[in-house]
Amino acid sequence: MNYFQIGEFFRFYHTAITKYQLHSPFVFELACALLEDERWFYAFGDVEVMRDKLLKSDLALSIVDYGSGGVQDSAPGNKKRSVRHVARQSGSSAAQGQMLFRLANHLQPKKMLELGTSVGIGAMYLASAVREARFISLEGSAETAQVARMNLEWLGLLKNIEIREGPFEQTLKIALGDLQSPDFIFFDGNHQKAPTLRYFEESLSFAHPKTVFVFDDMHWSADMAEAWARIKNHPQVTLTLDFFELSLAFMDPDFREKQHFDILPARWKPWMFF
Repeated sequence: MNYFQIGEFFRFYHTAITKYQLHSPFVFELACALLEDERWFYAFGDVEVMRDKLLKSDLALSIVDYGSGGVQDSAPGNKKRSVRHVARQSGSSAAQGQMLFRLANHLQPKKMLELGTSVGIGAMYLASAVREARFISLEGSAETAQVARMNLEWLGLLKNIEIREGPFEQTLKIALGDLQSPDFIFFDGNHQKAPTLRYFEESLSFAHPKTVFVFDDMHWSADMAEAWARIKNHPQVTLTLDFFELSLAFMDPDFREKQHFDILPARWKPWMFF
């Protein structure tokens, strides 16, 4: 964690509630699936074995960086990074990966889109959860995308997912059009406010009322915290759930009044039973 994230977590912890304060059956069941389900799925071990292999690899990749912070809309520049470095810096953590798996397993989306494949750790968790879904993942760097393909193939998941290369400005709209009303969109390819909001707005026009928008690193920086605040206040968004590791937005008309919840596992606030 950086200093901003540490401060954000203390603020989040102070305001967060647990499952015991949730009255909507939909929100309660989703929070329990993500935070309270202690089952260990076989896929967790498979993905973490692949992570261990990646963290031991010195293979050098030529990373196409579309601007600072991985921004996908500037003139690209090439940088050399080891697979180990990319896996450590950009791959979903085990905790986040397992949350992604539990979320997809709970919602059972039929069409999924991921912005930011990296070396494929998040994609492996998601593809393992819903093996029959149509899944497109977008990655800016060709060599990184190839590593992700090899990892997915090793786990027998490549038939479930298509990885497309190139800047999001070129690939996002096409992928959204090909999926036609995706059920699940995971934003994990940028850490700056303006592009994050732009990709969200572009995705909204292809979404349906039950689409879930899943965001990584909304507490990474003041810039991203502001982006999350903008998303929460968006006129089409009716419900947001923040689990710190992941932040979810819905435009479900069943929630007639805009609602927002910061949610922690019940064991983190054992005194909050009512």
